[in-house]
Amino acid sequence: MKKQILSFVSILFSTLLVAQNNPETDPVIMTVNGKNVKKSEFEYIYKKNNTEEAIDKKSLDEYVELFRNFKLKVAEAEALGLDTLDEFRTELNEYRKELVESYIDNTLLDETLIKREYDRLKEDVEVSHILVTFNGEDLSDLDLSKMRIYPADTLAAYKKILQIRKRLLQKEDFVKVAKEVSDDRLSLESDKPGYLGWFTALRLMPSLEDGVYDTPVGQISMPIRTSYGYHLVRLHRRQPDPGQIRVSHILIECPKDADTVRVSDARKKTDEVYQQILRGENFEELAKKYSNDKGSAAKGGELPWFGYGRMVKEFEIAAFELKDIGTVSVPVRSQFGFHIIKLLEKRAIAPFEEKRAEIIDVLKRNGRHVELVEPRLEKMKQENGFSLNNDVFERLQREMDTLFPLDDSFLKKFENDNNTLFLTGSTPYAVAQFIRFIRGNEAPQLVVSTDLLNERLKGFELDCLTEESERQLDVKNAEFRNLLNEYRDGILLYNIMNVEVWEKANQDAEGLQVFFDQHKTDYTWEQPHYKGYVVLCKDSKTRKKMQKEISKMEPDKAVEFLTANYKVGEVSYVDVEKGLFVKGDNPFVDEVVFKTGKAVCPEEYSDFFVLGKLESVPDSYTDIKGLVVTDYQTYLEKMWIEYLNKKYPVIIYKDVVNTIK
Repeated sequence: MKKQILSFVSILFSTLLVAQNNPETDPVIMTVNGKNVKKSEFEYIYKKNNTEEAIDKKSLDEYVELFRNFKLKVAEAEALGLDTLDEFRTELNEYRKELVESYIDNTLLDETLIKREYDRLKEDVEVSHILVTFNGEDLSDLDLSKMRIYPADTLAAYKKILQIRKRLLQKEDFVKVAKEVSDDRLSLESDKPGYLGWFTALRLMPSLEDGVYDTPVGQISMPIRTSYGYHLVRLHRRQPDPGQIRVSHILIECPKDADTVRVSDARKKTDEVYQQILRGENFEELAKKYSNDKGSAAKGGELPWFGYGRMVKEFEIAAFELKDIGTVSVPVRSQFGFHIIKLLEKRAIAPFEEKRAEIIDVLKRNGRHVELVEPRLEKMKQENGFSLNNDVFERLQREMDTLFPLDDSFLKKFENDNNTLFLTGSTPYAVAQFIRFIRGNEAPQLVVSTDLLNERLKGFELDCLTEESERQLDVKNAEFRNLLNEYRDGILLYNIMNVEVWEKANQDAEGLQVFFDQHKTDYTWEQPHYKGYVVLCKDSKTRKKMQKEISKMEPDKAVEFLTANYKVGEVSYVDVEKGLFVKGDNPFVDEVVFKTGKAVCPEEYSDFFVLGKLESVPDSYTDIKGLVVTDYQTYLEKMWIEYLNKKYPVIIYKDVVNTIK
């Protein structure tokens, strides 16, 4: 519909209008029903359609008249309230949303952050950590959605982690200290307590990743705060990222807690399969037959591409140790059982241009969306004017010592607070609006009360500034404003023309006949037309019988009779073609009426006859309905424009028109 509207309007006018705001450079060129029209709107249309290449050049006065009539039609649509209909508003709003996307810069992102993540993807890091949770619970028991952490809790955890760091700096054994104090019990169950393994960028929580990559090899990091608590990280090694690999595997299932008998049986079965591989039997067929990983077994054991940090570490280490394509690992045990791994392919990290979109997507999912769009946020603040009411926000922050931002006690306390939290331009946004935003964005990414409040504020600022930028387009961007106005007027023009001209003409059978009768001589044919039917029948005997039965009937009635009476079940013994035929259109009409050529019947029929009459002029508008409807629409539009010119006052400022070159 949008393309149809714009194409329709562009028949008369351009699809782009450029206007200025200065009345001295953009004066009013005409007033239609009290509504001013600027010179720039008309001038662009006129010049757009009067280039040297234009086929249909129009004089300036002709264009003034065309434009005047266009605006009169829009005025009538407004007078009839077509611009107040829900359908109109919905369509215009949808178009506006689409148009906004091409005028608001949603692509301005923190390229430094994106490039930093790409550079980190080139390097893997081996990490151990010690965690002190905010509430002292084990990491595996934490439920972020239920956690309520206040500044006092973070302070206690911070003091504790500093004491632990002091012990490590005094050369206490990291593993010993981790066993003693870390709240990440899961990492303590490995052979190296506190050991997390190898990671690359985008695989850790954002703040933890930053802390890890900022820590020198062999050193202990400063405390790193995440949603869970404070971490101390020891960085064991760094190495260039080996890229990604694609492997097949055969899994002989054996749970971590399996008894010795089951372990022995699984190991024996694994060795049997491994020996078959060494004898040259097909790996893929063995995977289909023996592997307990049903998802990959059906595909011959094949797994998707993966890099460091994607698989359980025992599997990952064995897979990346395979150097040559096609080589097979010795059996290796993980928490799932025994694996035999075959290397299929290797690939290095993709170029930055290919990885950029993926990095952006992961950053957004990892809770770094606001950080990612920080440049856009700052640009919108400068463009729209932004000022935070620090006194009001500090009052909210003070409440974070005892109230959590997602709890009803906090939300209800401020849900009716109409104090201005910040201004964007001249638009105030109240605390109560911020509270509604928090209610609609309750899933916590941060659990410390003050962190959560600040994160939600950034998100609220981004939403409000985006809305303000979109609103300001109408004021600040003349191209946007006029293109939107063109589409608005185009919808109204389309709808009012439907009401007053197009559908009115199509549905007015009586008016069409009267118009045709009054202009019948305008539709004289250059050559005679045969109006009637071609009737194909089974044989000459059937033809004679038919002709006798219908001899006293009008053609239309005769055809109704034949089609009704010469049919048995689904089998018809007659075939009828209706038409308005000139010489050369139909071989049967040519033979009988125009006496040219010899018609050949199709296989299932052997004879034919025609019903109708030869005419030099049409006797009804239905014979040439398309032409008559088009002419009748033109007539109705002409009468309607005359009516509109009498109904609505129009002032054309000739002195302004004369300034157009």
